[in-house]
Amino acid sequence: MADVATETAADRIRRVRRSTDGWLLGLSGAVLLASMVLTPSREAVTLFGWVVPPLCMFSNLTGIDCLGCGLTRSFTYLGHGNLKSALDLHRLGPIFYILVLSQVPFRAWRLWKTRSIGTMVAGG
Repeated sequence: MADVATETAADRIRRVRRSTDGWLLGLSGAVLLASMVLTPSREAVTLFGWVVPPLCMFSNLTGIDCLGCGLTRSFTYLGHGNLKSALDLHRLGPIFYILVLSQVPFRAWRLWKTRSIGTMVAGG
């Protein structure tokens, strides 16, 4: 890795973008994997029989569903291929799932592209 003192602005931007792409690729992959590993139901999501506690602080404090309530269960239904149940829980679930799913090839391509450019420049 280049010395930080001699790093140009363009190199810094490239490094930050590459780091961001890596994090988003990992996060997207983890969300998609979780959607396939978790078991959905109308009431809760379970992991190998253990009930995953609700993550929504607004709903936990007020007892009222927020705009995002149901997205986790919708994602898990989509991860198991059940589009109808996913739509019943949250209408935007499939759209967000497609957005997360599209990040995997897009971020992988960007990482591959920046690596191949760096290799071509370094290789002469």
